[in-house]
Amino acid sequence: MPKRFRKMLGFLCCLVMVVTLMPTSYAADNDNIEDAAAANETKAAMFGTPELGSNDPLWSQTMEHHINKSTVPTDPRPHATGTARILWDHDYLYARVVVNDSNLYQGAGGDHRYDSLEFYVGDGSSGSNQWRVSATGVFSGQAAPGRAAWTQITDTGYIVEMRIPKRDLILQEGNLTFEVYINNSTEKGADRYEVVSCFGIPDAAYTSSDSFTDSLQLISATELDTRFSITATAGPGGRITSVPPGDVLRVDQDSDKEITFTPDSGKVVDTVTVDGEIVPLSAGTYTFTNIEADHTIHVTFKNDPDASILPFIVWNDNFASGEYTTAVIIDLGEGKAALGSELRPDLFALSVRNTTLNGEAVTLEGPRKITRVYANDEPKVRGYVGPVSNSPDYRDGLASGRYIVVESEFYSESGGNTTLDGSSNSTKQVYTLSQKGQIVLTEGNPLHNVVFEQEKVVNPILDKFATFTDHSVNRSLYLHKDEDGNVMKGLPLYVYTHGMSRGGTNAAADQKAAMKSANGSVALMKKMAQNPEKYASHILNISYNGVSVPSTQNVKKVIDALIASGEVDPNRVYAAGFSWGGQYTNNLVNSYPGFFAAAAPMAPVSGSPNAAANDAHNTLAYWMFLNAHNVGGYQTNLNNFINTNMPKMINARASRFESNEVLTWPYNQFDQPNLRPNPANTPVLADYIAHEVEAAVLYNEITMGTWSIAPTAQSSNLPAWNNDYTDVFDWMFAQRKPVVPGAPSGFN
Repeated sequence: MPKRFRKMLGFLCCLVMVVTLMPTSYAADNDNIEDAAAANETKAAMFGTPELGSNDPLWSQTMEHHINKSTVPTDPRPHATGTARILWDHDYLYARVVVNDSNLYQGAGGDHRYDSLEFYVGDGSSGSNQWRVSATGVFSGQAAPGRAAWTQITDTGYIVEMRIPKRDLILQEGNLTFEVYINNSTEKGADRYEVVSCFGIPDAAYTSSDSFTDSLQLISATELDTRFSITATAGPGGRITSVPPGDVLRVDQDSDKEITFTPDSGKVVDTVTVDGEIVPLSAGTYTFTNIEADHTIHVTFKNDPDASILPFIVWNDNFASGEYTTAVIIDLGEGKAALGSELRPDLFALSVRNTTLNGEAVTLEGPRKITRVYANDEPKVRGYVGPVSNSPDYRDGLASGRYIVVESEFYSESGGNTTLDGSSNSTKQVYTLSQKGQIVLTEGNPLHNVVFEQEKVVNPILDKFATFTDHSVNRSLYLHKDEDGNVMKGLPLYVYTHGMSRGGTNAAADQKAAMKSANGSVALMKKMAQNPEKYASHILNISYNGVSVPSTQNVKKVIDALIASGEVDPNRVYAAGFSWGGQYTNNLVNSYPGFFAAAAPMAPVSGSPNAAANDAHNTLAYWMFLNAHNVGGYQTNLNNFINTNMPKMINARASRFESNEVLTWPYNQFDQPNLRPNPANTPVLADYIAHEVEAAVLYNEITMGTWSIAPTAQSSNLPAWNNDYTDVFDWMFAQRKPVVPGAPSGFN
């Protein structure tokens, strides 16, 4: 027994003896002494490597820590509490957390709005070391090689065992800055109302680790673990059965262990490598005997020589909240056609293994639910089915076709997973499609033994953008073309700037990441597809890391070049942006007064046209949007605009609205109580939810039933609002820069 624990045990024994001799009232007044002593004890994590999902015996040997510090201790709704046990080795930290939660959400949502756990390792600044896993095992937050988790729903809540990569930390005996949070939502999900911490201030770790600095002491093992590890991994095309999350089995010394390989349909075992050496294989198993050391085993799979090979593409599509993978599309080949009446979801199994762009870390893994399968005569989707209503562009499949569209559920009542990783970077979408039944063709024999191989990933919207980095401006550019493929001249230009962190961490190489979350450029592309005559335009989407926006001077050079080429109408240059991008929109307007025809910042961090000091802003069409519950400086900034600059403008508006519900498909199929204020909650709408106005403002109509972002303030000369425009783009594209008599075209 460690010296520290012997001292504590002796102290507690003495304490019990003293209390038995005290008067009852005195003992009652001091019934928290033992708790206080425990609180002063050094919080420890023991050295050891557990097998995830097995309730490994090492967990009972390391200290238990209580998770009970709530952000809303007096809230009447059910509270979540838990206990955590921490282990470590030289490569990973391990945590086993048992959570008590009486209104548990058990769906697919994985971010902080759902019942989940968050772990912070090291400095907590900006969430750079934040790891998250939901009660049902959905990862979000950071991704790195080796991340793994096992989860289980219980009668009283859930259990999570998590393996956390060390990244650039050196794990050794001594102090470690560490924190565990429970995110607590209702059973509906997407409505987190409580954060519960273990070591420090709850819900503060994202910006600061001050309250849990050196919260843990990493200590050596109390007993020698004589077991060995077998690391068992499989390549694509099959799996190793009965391998725990993280692929590490812990086995007793001198024991035997059989490893079983299971190929997917159309695949067979190729090679098996044990400790770096290829071993002969006569069956679908390999057995380690008389184990006396750690081992590795890796199996690869290959196509069955008798199988047919068919390519498929992964189809990504954009909606208000971002980019989702919605389908895979099989190409049967020239002259072949599937019989549409014989296609159904149970003919296929679909799974995903998305990774970071470098392939090092898995960001999303698991099966995908297939919603419908149909034939088409071109490699495209024909809209989507929904659990309540189908998409507005829905069409039935064809009676026959060369292409088989396997559509998957991408959004449900619990939400959906965009293609981004936890740091808003693009990912590789890697899909596995397996055959479960025969494919009936219009002519010839049915297809029985098929291997489907992923060919490429397509996005019908984002693939139309080209990327650039010159002029120190990381950007994506869409140039609208006529039916002959020629870039059209004299069109409006829409300049959009995303919010802080929406551009990921490598904007110079991943310029389109910003368009894979809620994004104004994509919103206009959707409008353009619906009404190309009205909204035909060129689009400049600016991308940046963190808050490192490009200089307005450099962006102006890019715009000027498009005007000089004749592609852009100098009197119809529009700007919009969200949050930090809203502030940047204001910076553009103020840097070049009189240049822009219209600007629409959403929840801008600061700024507005400095019309009180510069008459050039007098005629600018300008509209600021802000949710009423986005507190602090955002409200101050809006008020300053209304009181200081709007009185000097003749075409300015401001909207302060209540709800951030998105009323377009697929979101309009479901109630969204977490996106609208509730007087019974404190606050009535969480600030981080209130801030996210981008999707609702750009995708909804200005008034939809009782929902509205109609102006709550406007220039005094404007007539009272009377549903003058259907949506923000309808307003924007109606604006043109007033022509100054005698001035050259593009006067600024």
